[in-house]
Amino acid sequence: MQIPHLPITALPAWSKLNDVDFLDIRVSDLGSSKGFGLVTSRALSSKQVFDVPTLMVVPSDLVLSAEAVEEWGKVDAHFREVVGRAGGKSTRGDVMLFLLMQITIAAKHHGMNVGLSNPWTEYVRMLPSEVPVPTLWSEEERIMLVGTSLESAISAKTTSLIQEFENLREKTIDISWCQKCWWDNEDLTYQDWFLLDAWYRSRCLEVPNSGESMIPCIDMVNHSPQANSYYERKSDNNLVLLIRPDVQLEASSEVTISYGSSKSRAEMLFSYGFIDEESTTQGLTLSLEPFPDDPLGKAKVAAFSKPTTLRIFEEEGIVQWESSFIHFLCLNEEDGLEFKVLQQNDGSLGQLKVFWQGSDVTDATDNFESHTGDHPLKDVFKLRVVAMLQDRIRQQLECLYESEDAIQALGSTGLVSQDRYRSALRLRKSEIETLEQAFNATDKEKSSLLESEVVLRYLGSTEDEEIPERAEANEEEDFS
Repeated sequence: MQIPHLPITALPAWSKLNDVDFLDIRVSDLGSSKGFGLVTSRALSSKQVFDVPTLMVVPSDLVLSAEAVEEWGKVDAHFREVVGRAGGKSTRGDVMLFLLMQITIAAKHHGMNVGLSNPWTEYVRMLPSEVPVPTLWSEEERIMLVGTSLESAISAKTTSLIQEFENLREKTIDISWCQKCWWDNEDLTYQDWFLLDAWYRSRCLEVPNSGESMIPCIDMVNHSPQANSYYERKSDNNLVLLIRPDVQLEASSEVTISYGSSKSRAEMLFSYGFIDEESTTQGLTLSLEPFPDDPLGKAKVAAFSKPTTLRIFEEEGIVQWESSFIHFLCLNEEDGLEFKVLQQNDGSLGQLKVFWQGSDVTDATDNFESHTGDHPLKDVFKLRVVAMLQDRIRQQLECLYESEDAIQALGSTGLVSQDRYRSALRLRKSEIETLEQAFNATDKEKSSLLESEVVLRYLGSTEDEEIPERAEANEEEDFS
């Protein structure tokens, strides 16, 4: 869609018109890697002061939250019509529809008088047309993520965004003004929907009493692990940006907030399009799938209500992992795992039920580590879990290793942004280090479990039962 963009120099006039107060700060271009941000106009200090200096005040009625979207739907008939057809599923979805409505009003090339113009109609015209999140990377740039935890995450996100766009088309194509503004000449494209998603993900903040929201102007503050400011809601419901206690800022110092201290490098790149080089948070999330020859594999996936993932992270210098799904995956029918589909009174098939040792655990499939805690073969089950864990880590490492040369070569072709290339390399280096540590840790845990009397007795008594190769101690691979 052809959005008539406004330069950032229009922001002071917009702010004055909408009662947004910039106090001793201003917008500044911080370079290609950061874009625009906020800097101080003079030296400021929160040391030995009674009142912490306020940097910005944003009226509550400008905050774009679930409640605000609902209120706009009451006064804008066109927007209400779209939300009624394609919205109501999530705050994110409804906010994206609101943003879509604003760029539609601003576009005007369609010649239709639609929607109710409001402060956000002009504000979206100042938002960037390019956001460095990986969903907006080129095809060549996405190749740089091969082998990382983001490869599957970006693929899944892209598929989801396309499905959302097609659903929007299907739900609104018979609304005359939508057909004219969006669909007749294909004025609204996948790229527009991807951009709206990028705006939301990279700019939404958690606001007290409102949940995830977009706050105009405060959403221009960049991230730092050593943030020198923070935002909060005041008693009058307005949002304010304040200097953190005991902070001294010189003139032209960048004003920063924290986007979250616990986010991994992959999460930061996924949501914001950059990696915090100063962050010490190490971790990644991988998908988990049943073995192809597991006859209960599909049933396990269907019965598990939570994400079928594995999280590997570092805490106090020690690599750890967590996954409730993997404990479920490693159990079989001969262990006492059973699935049943109960028949309803009308003869139709009902809910898929899960039983462990004869007990119904349908609502607790994420708690099999506890379910098996008192089982005589618990060490055998632990060995299976560790073997599957190590196998999954091995797969990911091999993917990273095998793609390394191609990624290095891609960086010198001129086909990719150098900022994005550097971010991809940082992510790959971080994940390789974490996975190598995790592989070595699971190797030690596996060796320890193979010394268990229960495991030795089990292995010795199952001559006809093939133990998976991934659980044999003498098949060691060194990924260090």
